[in-house]
Amino acid sequence: MSLHDRSWVWNPDWNESRKETSAGGFVHFRREIDLEKRPSRPIFISITADTRYKLYINSKFVHHGPVKGDSQVWYYDELDIQPYMKAGKNIIAVRVLRLYHGTRFGTSFPRMPLGGLRIQHIRDSNDPPISFSIETNDSWKTAVDRSSFLPIIEDDMFLHIFEAVDRRNDCKLRWTSAKPHKIFNAFGLVSPWKLSPRQIPFANFRPAIFSAIHNIRSTSNDAEVVDWQACLLAHPSNRTPVRLAAGTIHHVELEASHHLTAFMSFLFERPENPGAEIKITYSECYEDVPDNPQFRQKADRRDTSKKLLGPYDTFILGGRIHEQEDPSSAYHKSGEDMVIFEPFHFRTFRFIAIDIAVNADSDLIFHGVEITRTNYPLDILAQFSPGGQHVTLPVQKLWETSILTLENCMHDCYEDCPFYEQLQYAMDTRSSALFTYYLSGDDRLARQAITQIRNSFQPSIGLTASRAPCEHHQIIPNFSLFWICMVADHYLHYGDMAFTSQFLPVCDAVLDSFRRRLDPDLGLVRCYDTDGFWDFVDWTEAWKPRGIPPAGNRTGFQTFSSSLYAYTLNLIAPAMEAYGRQGVAEEYKQRAAQVAASIRQHCFDGKYFTDGLAGSALNSEYSQHNQVWAILSGAIMGDEARQLLSKTLSRHDLTTPSIAVSFYTLRALSVVGGGLYNLHFNDFWAPWVDQLSNNVTTWVEDHVSQRSECHAWGSAPIYEFVAEVVGLKPLEPGWRSVSFKPRLTLFETMNSKVPIPIRGSSGMAVAHVRWERKGDDIAGVTIELKKGAENLRIPIALSHESGEDEVVISPFTRDFRIQ
Repeated sequence: MSLHDRSWVWNPDWNESRKETSAGGFVHFRREIDLEKRPSRPIFISITADTRYKLYINSKFVHHGPVKGDSQVWYYDELDIQPYMKAGKNIIAVRVLRLYHGTRFGTSFPRMPLGGLRIQHIRDSNDPPISFSIETNDSWKTAVDRSSFLPIIEDDMFLHIFEAVDRRNDCKLRWTSAKPHKIFNAFGLVSPWKLSPRQIPFANFRPAIFSAIHNIRSTSNDAEVVDWQACLLAHPSNRTPVRLAAGTIHHVELEASHHLTAFMSFLFERPENPGAEIKITYSECYEDVPDNPQFRQKADRRDTSKKLLGPYDTFILGGRIHEQEDPSSAYHKSGEDMVIFEPFHFRTFRFIAIDIAVNADSDLIFHGVEITRTNYPLDILAQFSPGGQHVTLPVQKLWETSILTLENCMHDCYEDCPFYEQLQYAMDTRSSALFTYYLSGDDRLARQAITQIRNSFQPSIGLTASRAPCEHHQIIPNFSLFWICMVADHYLHYGDMAFTSQFLPVCDAVLDSFRRRLDPDLGLVRCYDTDGFWDFVDWTEAWKPRGIPPAGNRTGFQTFSSSLYAYTLNLIAPAMEAYGRQGVAEEYKQRAAQVAASIRQHCFDGKYFTDGLAGSALNSEYSQHNQVWAILSGAIMGDEARQLLSKTLSRHDLTTPSIAVSFYTLRALSVVGGGLYNLHFNDFWAPWVDQLSNNVTTWVEDHVSQRSECHAWGSAPIYEFVAEVVGLKPLEPGWRSVSFKPRLTLFETMNSKVPIPIRGSSGMAVAHVRWERKGDDIAGVTIELKKGAENLRIPIALSHESGEDEVVISPFTRDFRIQ
């Protein structure tokens, strides 16, 4: 048995740069296999790389990966490559994006100290055994791509995956034998990469085209508007290339029908001489040029008199005479007459600007742009179809925009925003996971997210990172509590204790870190006295620029942190009890009650809860947030809570929540009852409707910074329309029994579907809910639960809005009616 793992290989000429001008570069790997005949059986391999790879076989794209990993788990993909093989010479090509280790760049992409590529055959699956091997060893050839790098540009603070490519010089690839890493792995010593199979399905791919063209500027009239349209707006099968005369300069702006995350290909005929320069700027909207890039000025997103701002790729073409070797030749069947620029990572945009400076010695023929949308393969099973004569909300637009926003923030992780960060923050992800459960019942990405954030836990401080996986560890203490909420949510929706139980010790450790911060006299959670942690609460105008209530710094206490702590204790207690830790569950509930009582005693002035200690509160230290969270924490209940929330929502002088935290205002409205949720329902969506009036196609991050145009925490309509309006929620973990409380007065008719995961069975059940109301008369409510053709029977707790709530335990049947 070998004491060393030699399955990983790398390029011996690679220089792991620490310069501030680049975040990384590209390495090519290549292997040729001669086969007498095309294989007839599947050929299974596992493949991974650090940092990212794209696999091509015989110039056809096969796959890209791996899923983002970290020091605790590094994912690999399992693929069948047989469909891509042929008789004769086969070229296996891998392009690896390597982000430099130990730099502040590429925050979204963890990487280990060594670059590497690893391919292995899955022998148990290859039966009978195959007669050849493509496993990584020194028989592979490798070359550093010296024509491409990842520059540090002003408009990119996090991703650093935008490319600068210059094919004029130094394009000849210096192929050499790959060098295996010699990783000592005996006596319990482990590799830098702790390998695990991929946990989520492969991404989906869908073609797209641009819908409009704007602001064409050119130093030549040779290319007319109709020529650009024929090249850039037509379906790929009907495109006509546009010829750009030598020495001319061109600018064109393209619009997609909605916000996209997509792989891009820019196609050109190879010019006679090198030097044509292309710049592609990716943007989410038209806007004014801001004084501070973190705080934007936006109105109508399609106002073409404004500017397109964003990060960019640059590409300088080689020529027929000077081109020594096209590094991309193994990645597409373009032939010698074509050159294709394909940025490695997907791009996020709704608009792009293309600037072209044609070489003075050669015309340039542009064949257009190919767009391939990519997202997590979200199978949408939910349906929300209300109706009636008095519907004033643009319900379907709210629903569809919410789905598109969520989809564009789902790739190999949940993402706060695809355009700027692509980071999986715990607070954001809690909401995104809930929205996913109600749309599709699919919990695979959520399970991965819960695991990844758990893996960031630091015992020395008792907290998870605010975001994971991530190259730079960031601590937002409150986000560790939102992670626990994710664990509790998943247990409630899926009842999978085998999965949940592995996280409970870390939940306990996080909650204990907050317990240790409880002031012995006041019983409230103290703020940290270090700048190393970020006590973020919300993006509001009053709390700029860091989203922290000033009362916390001034008094040493944030009411929000204590409220969130009590709320989280109560939320996770049922999972602890179900696991057999009844004593811990009871301790949590008692501690939550004690903290809630302390909030009431020290953060309530008799009328409102303050952002910090009530005894010294300033006039500016009142917010809707802390009225909402006082209710959710149990610091105020019943009629008193209802009256408080009603007063709060009528006051506009209080600091108001952002779109993200408004989700919890809705939770408080649901908790207090008394018709308050229904009363505020239509008006509540005004900020979302305002966005639609400004031609957004996905929900913005917030109204303070107006930075990101696609932030999934704004997709609250998904949860509200299904869980609250249609009224279906799990009453017992795993939907063993169901709470059904339809809000019959909001819409006259309803015809909607809700996916319900059934533990212990494959597939997904779907509840079909219908009702019809004429004035105050309810003709009936029908709820049908099916899995395929099978009718299911599950206990249901029913309550409705006429008079006192009446709780009835009954099975689902084919036609269950409320008269």
